[in-house]
Amino acid sequence: MKIKLRVDVLEKLQEKNGWNDTELAKNMGISRSRLWRAKLPEDHNEYCSPGENLIVGALNAFPEKKFEDLFFLTSVCRVLHNKTTA
Repeated sequence: MKIKLRVDVLEKLQEKNGWNDTELAKNMGISRSRLWRAKLPEDHNEYCSPGENLIVGALNAFPEKKFEDLFFLTSVCRVLHNKTTA
């Protein structure tokens, strides 16, 4: 099971606040490169899955959002997808 960032949701929140990646990373307490790597497609060779610091940082930067608003678990999605397509 992997935790994945909902990049589309994060980018909408980022845009709503008028933050570039540097400002978002600062508000999350992480480096801009760490944020960039988490936003990459999973098959990119520099992709890095969200770790504790990114998860905590995102939840602190957007306290009105829940974990499930910003992240999802990959195996749960596969199970749900398989049920709807079977």
